[in-house]
Amino acid sequence: MSILFVVAAFITVATSVATWMSLLGVVFASISSGIGEITFLSLTALFHKNTISTWSSGTGGAGVIGALSYAGLTGAGLSPRHTILAMLLVPALMAVSYYIILVHPNSIKSRKCQTEDQSPLLKQPTDITPDEDSCNDSEEVTGTTAATSYISRLSTRQRLMLILPLLKYMIPLFSVYVAEYYINQALFELIYFEDIWLTLAEQYRWYQVDYQLGVFISRSSVNLFHTKAIWVFPVMQVINAVFFSVEAYFLFVPSIWIVFAVIFFEGLMGGAAYVNAFFSISEDVADEVKEFSLGVASVADTSGVCLAAFISIPVHNFLCKLPLPY
Repeated sequence: MSILFVVAAFITVATSVATWMSLLGVVFASISSGIGEITFLSLTALFHKNTISTWSSGTGGAGVIGALSYAGLTGAGLSPRHTILAMLLVPALMAVSYYIILVHPNSIKSRKCQTEDQSPLLKQPTDITPDEDSCNDSEEVTGTTAATSYISRLSTRQRLMLILPLLKYMIPLFSVYVAEYYINQALFELIYFEDIWLTLAEQYRWYQVDYQLGVFISRSSVNLFHTKAIWVFPVMQVINAVFFSVEAYFLFVPSIWIVFAVIFFEGLMGGAAYVNAFFSISEDVADEVKEFSLGVASVADTSGVCLAAFISIPVHNFLCKLPLPY
């Protein structure tokens, strides 16, 4: 489903002849991203915990490659339409990697036997107990089936109780993405420098490359640096949002290199919040609820992006109506 929507997104945007078609293509891309993230994040529960770090690194790398490919191909003279059509290679690679390369897990027995015991987020009610298969039992238990069976037996109240301990990760993640995508959607386009080696359009494209590079590096860093003090990242991202808001209003920064440096830092903060939040969830929750918890927590960043979009539209329009500060 995710692959079909990304194909529809590329084709719709590339062949667009009206604004509504372009917006429809963006909707298709968002649906693809949302389905893909919640599916793959939940799937990581059936693998080693380091799968979270490799998944996060891959998403960061995808951002760099996507932004760099578009900036590079259009800068080399290829039209935006043909550049987007060339990107249809991406969903083809997605299909090959998922259906052919990926070894799908048949059992979580070995993972349960090899990992240390973890305390569940929610104390299991006395009338609901997960399957007690021992490591020596020859019967194989399908991971997805076992987890789904356990979750399906929980009441709505019990599921909500499972979500409460996740809020310490979800709220900072939500806050980071509100600030981050407010910057990206409302302000990036308004921060520009005249009479330099980059055109206004090229500056915006390379801002995206710079931002994605920061995201990639920080999302790849959790095995070297891991913190559960995730609240630090939204604080820093709000400071970034204030800086870029003032810059978009006054255009006071003397050099594009300073802007590049702060954008890179913005990417670092966003990527670090993402990977540290999900890595912590993967470490802290019980196996029976890990798949459910990762899927629920992914709503935090997508809802943050959505709220940022609603904030960005009026702010962007307001700033566009202001006279230039020089």
